[in-house]
Formats: sequence, C-alpha cells, structure tokens
Amino acid sequence: MTTYIVDVEREGDRLLASVRNLPGAHTFADEFSALDAAVREVIALVADLPPSDQDDLDVAYAFAVPA
Repeated sequence: MTTYIVDVEREGDRLLASVRNLPGAHTFADEFSALDAAVREVIALVADLPPSDQDDLDVAYAFAVPA
C-alpha cells in the first residue's frame, strides 16, 4: 500500500496541504477534519483512484514547525 505524505502549514486561519510526490495535489481548509477529507479527495482525483478508495488511503501528515 502506498503511504501518501502530506506537508501541512498554517497561513493565517487556514491549513495548507501539499502531497509529496504527487504533483498538483494540494488543498486547504480551516479545520484539520475538513483538511483530511479534502486531502483524501484530491489524492483520489490526482492519482486517478476510485472515489470509494478515499477512506482507505494511508495518509501521513507532516506539520511545519515555526522557527
């Protein structure tokens, strides 16, 4: 199974997410639960996966640590 690593950073009130090694797979949301759903949807769209596979994706989040 492929693990999709997602880089997350905060910009103002929004969370921005980019999926490593999947060009064009990025999204944003105001809350983490909404971000997780959006990330799974964008992965399925960009990777051309069936929508039914979204909930079963192996997703790991990497959060930027402020300096």
